[in-house]
Amino acid sequence: MGHPSLPYLFSALVGVATLAVSLLSARRQLRTAEERIASAAARRQAQVERLKRLARATLDQARELRTARRRKAPIDLACEDLEQRLAAAGAADRRVYVLDDRRTPADAGWVVTVAHAGYGTRVTGGLEKTALERWKRGRRFLVWGLDETKAREKTNARYPEHKGFSVLSVKPYLD
Repeated sequence: MGHPSLPYLFSALVGVATLAVSLLSARRQLRTAEERIASAAARRQAQVERLKRLARATLDQARELRTARRRKAPIDLACEDLEQRLAAAGAADRRVYVLDDRRTPADAGWVVTVAHAGYGTRVTGGLEKTALERWKRGRRFLVWGLDETKAREKTNARYPEHKGFSVLSVKPYLD
């Protein structure tokens, strides 16, 4: 028995061929698995980078929000102050100016309302808007006189009609 028999040799060749095919198939599967792992690792890294960018953006937005809130606080206070000033400017003017404090014991007090529609343009320029509005609506003056006619005469002497002033009303002054 010197030579192996042909069926054994054929079986060995089939076994080697099967082993080679199995190794090639395993190698292909291994390459496919490695490619999938590399692709998954690349996707994971891309997600990590995306999350880092989003985290940086979130931190930047949080910082901007804090800065905006710090800037907003004084602006809110200024708005509140401005609203109060606007409300005060729009409120009815309760001031009474004293035209002349000279009087006799027989004189009575009169509140005379004097208006001038074009005060800022004709009389004096550069007045505040609220002062101009008060002249348009009428300023109230305390005038001492024997009667309404004398109070009106004193007022007209100081604020004459030919200069654009007009007496809107004359009412008794009640202490």
